[in-house]
Amino acid sequence: MIRVLQSLILSAALAVSLSGMAQAGTVHSDVPESVNPEARYMIYLHGGWPEIRSLSDPHPKHGLFEYEKIVNALAARGFEVISEHRREKANPRRYARTRILPQINALIEKGVPANRITVAGFSKGGAMSLLVASMAKQPGLNLVNMAGCGRGQFRKSYDNFLTDDASKMQGRMLSLYDSKDQIGGTCKDAKAKSAQLVFKEEVLNVGAGHGTFYSPRKIWIDKVAAWATAPNQ
Repeated sequence: MIRVLQSLILSAALAVSLSGMAQAGTVHSDVPESVNPEARYMIYLHGGWPEIRSLSDPHPKHGLFEYEKIVNALAARGFEVISEHRREKANPRRYARTRILPQINALIEKGVPANRITVAGFSKGGAMSLLVASMAKQPGLNLVNMAGCGRGQFRKSYDNFLTDDASKMQGRMLSLYDSKDQIGGTCKDAKAKSAQLVFKEEVLNVGAGHGTFYSPRKIWIDKVAAWATAPNQ
């Protein structure tokens, strides 16, 4: 009898534990044919290094860009991840307009609310997320910009965005960058130009600079997942 009770208690505890865990999602290269309007979708955009180098070719400063581990880590948090490994240099504005916006629109047309869609981009992908925010006209859309507001050699293109596009941004944007990053920095000046953008920025103190986002570190994966699944999103 005692063993039976212990078994029942253990089974109940396991059921509670499993019910609290997010069911893992799937990684897709494009919007899937079959879409679940109740699922959460994340469009992930990598940076520029994998456009010009093999994923097995380490960056001289930041090491390997762990693309597959990153998209799988996001899927493990319960997201249906939509991402492609770009194999040639993409024009950010053209890519945002001809690739990302159609994916967002396709999901919405299939019944997915904008607030269950997140566009998360790193570096060049983060710059694309800014452009998406200015083009999509979806106040409920979630966005994450990881080190995509340029510094140094990338400041000019960011300044052009501030002049031409920042005032058009809509949605909910989380900005993340590492305190030691010399390539990407604060996006607050972009937010200052847009009254329609809900905005939060956090500075990470990993110390790895731009390389912070080259691997699926728990510190930023947690923040991305929390932003995309915030209450009423």
